[in-house]
Amino acid sequence: MSWYEKHGPDQDVVISTRVRLARNIKGHLCPHLLDKTKTNQVIQEIVDGVEKIDPKSFRLVELESLNLTDKQTLAERHLISPQIINAKNNKALLINEEEDLSVLILDEDHLRIQAISAGFEPLETFDRANKLAVALESVLDIAYDPEFGYLTACPTNVGTGLRVSALLHVPGLEHSRQLKYIIESLRRSGFTVRGYYGEGSAEQGQMIQVSNQITLGETDQDLVNKFIRMLSVFIKQERQAREKWYSEDPIRLKDRIFRAKAILSEACLIGSEEAFNCLSYLRLGRALGFDDFPDYPEILTLIYLIGRGSIQKRSGKTLAGEKRDEARANLIKKHFVEINNSRRNHYDD
Repeated sequence: MSWYEKHGPDQDVVISTRVRLARNIKGHLCPHLLDKTKTNQVIQEIVDGVEKIDPKSFRLVELESLNLTDKQTLAERHLISPQIINAKNNKALLINEEEDLSVLILDEDHLRIQAISAGFEPLETFDRANKLAVALESVLDIAYDPEFGYLTACPTNVGTGLRVSALLHVPGLEHSRQLKYIIESLRRSGFTVRGYYGEGSAEQGQMIQVSNQITLGETDQDLVNKFIRMLSVFIKQERQAREKWYSEDPIRLKDRIFRAKAILSEACLIGSEEAFNCLSYLRLGRALGFDDFPDYPEILTLIYLIGRGSIQKRSGKTLAGEKRDEARANLIKKHFVEINNSRRNHYDD
């Protein structure tokens, strides 16, 4: 079972938690300075290292061998960043079956160890990523300085090399127009706020990413604990904003939510932006306790299926414009039917 098919804590607000540890190997130039021979050498060195500590859990995906659709699909599942889809030099991904633990090779750094969990799970997610990082240090010569910590390509990652982030659903704060002020406060406190796909992306479906910005001068545990304290306040603020919205304007809000559900259930054509917005309101309906709404894992699974790359990969061919919107609408309707059938079978049992 993939991680996004599971439940997690505080899932009404926190869609997922991600931990990334940046590491580099001594004796090699930064990824963007490597020639093809050295690129392949570093990839093989890291693959061999992972196989020494865990020979069965990970499969290798070399991005150079993938077509555009396959790369888009990986980005839509947050396994690679959209920025490296069109990269000219080869990169690779080692990923486990659940897709909750991976090693991205030759992005900005030689290794980016990534763990992801459903809901708000920073401690457990960090523990998984850190165990893999510690194990790899036993077989790879990782660049480390006693004074500065782990050495990375970007100065902002020097130190722990840790980025802990959460993908948040914030319709309440956005509706109340508090979000921009909270974002400003977060940035002053040393946190970064980005769009749905991370750096350089826009908000999508009322979803944003929040992560730590500082990695130097603090321990991993300090950074994770600080993130927990900050996000716990954020979660409370979002819930309060939703409750106030529903108490002050229940009919209009219910109308918006049920219209979104009807569009997803019946539309013959739907673009990705409209689909994301409708799924956002579907999540809000679930959070408010409305009957017969899909559960959070079912909604997140849909989100991961409807992107441009994912739709085309599922269809097995390139789709443009209206054909892609038709395939997306059909996929969503089919998913709704499967959810309803599954519930009926559960009740019959």
